[in-house]
Amino acid sequence: MATKEQENNENDYSTMDFQCDYTDNLPAILHELNISLAFTSYQAGRLMIVRSDGKTLDVNYKSFPRPMGLTATEDGLTLGTFTEIINFHREDGLLEKIKQPLQKIEQDITAPRIKAKGADESDETNSEPEVISELSESQRAEQEAEKKEFNDYQESLFAPVDQRADACFITRSSHYSGMINVHDIDWGDEGLWVVNSSFSCLCTLDPDFSFVPRWKPHFISELVPEDRCHLNGMTLKDGKPAYVTTFSKYDEVGMWRKGDKFDGTLMDVHANKVVVDGLSMPHSPRWYQDRVYFCNSGHGEVCSYEPNSGDKEIIAQLPGFTRGMDFYGPLMFVGLSKVRQGDVKNPAPLEQKYPQTFSGIWLINRAQKTDNEVGYIKFSGNVDQIYDVAVLPNCSFPELIEPNHPRMRNHFSHPQLEPIA
Repeated sequence: MATKEQENNENDYSTMDFQCDYTDNLPAILHELNISLAFTSYQAGRLMIVRSDGKTLDVNYKSFPRPMGLTATEDGLTLGTFTEIINFHREDGLLEKIKQPLQKIEQDITAPRIKAKGADESDETNSEPEVISELSESQRAEQEAEKKEFNDYQESLFAPVDQRADACFITRSSHYSGMINVHDIDWGDEGLWVVNSSFSCLCTLDPDFSFVPRWKPHFISELVPEDRCHLNGMTLKDGKPAYVTTFSKYDEVGMWRKGDKFDGTLMDVHANKVVVDGLSMPHSPRWYQDRVYFCNSGHGEVCSYEPNSGDKEIIAQLPGFTRGMDFYGPLMFVGLSKVRQGDVKNPAPLEQKYPQTFSGIWLINRAQKTDNEVGYIKFSGNVDQIYDVAVLPNCSFPELIEPNHPRMRNHFSHPQLEPIA
């Protein structure tokens, strides 16, 4: 067993505890497969990337407001947040540049030279915390420490990224949806499909609208922002939505929180019918190799459903609230969260099942019926809740440049000149 304390020195100068433990085999597994893992924690406000050099893990943290749904392709990464959906494009041509120090804005030929009178020429970000003269000695010392921490963080933004980086994902575009409570997202034949939990529907995106509603469960009577059944999970098959999960079949505002029993569903989208019900807070349906895998989260289970026979099978029982799933060959990567005290009437059965629950990512070998746990990474600090998990292919140590990073100023990518016809 290896123990590593990860420091949050990338995106937020405030101190949080991101300590994690992981099994000794995990760095070698990720490095040999040439993959890395991205996952979201809305509770911690972070998109996190698990990277490996073959010997140790490095968990890289990026700050976003309520990060939720996540999907990865060969070309990029897409993230759903509080009111926005952001696309990060893979641009490895920038690797050499991000491994160099970033020049200050006053030395950048691309930067404008006009500034407000009295403005600090080097101020590219928010101003540092103000020191108020009326503070007591202890308060002043505390604020000076905060000021130093802030300044150290600002300086770190201009430092080269880790020299081990082998891929670069840079912010390229975004869509402002409003707070539709984005859950699962995925790319299909018609662009990005989004689970719109607020309106109890699946939707696509159009630049002229917040969203375009495309499908709702048959028991939902109207599209209103009332989160009636807590539609949360979605998977595509052949480029189109195929299965979804809901917490209930209610058609009343927020009623899924108050029901007397668990009656979550796995639904067939094309037929618009329930194929499995009686589930406990299900999440993360995923179509993979002719089966639907999903999390029966309240029981800490990972299950599969075979559409032709209707057979349901429990693949794994894990010590946490299962949510978030992705695959690479026979390996399944499953997110776990600690059982929390929420505003749902009935507590998760998981609470009686295990004396302690964990937050992290568990690796399951689907080829094995028993003893199929391969390894894990688990958090012991401020990361209690994980929502989604995505495998990033063909890179074991990627770097991501978020929208507000100073490197967005002059890190360009573009095709060759296309003459006017």
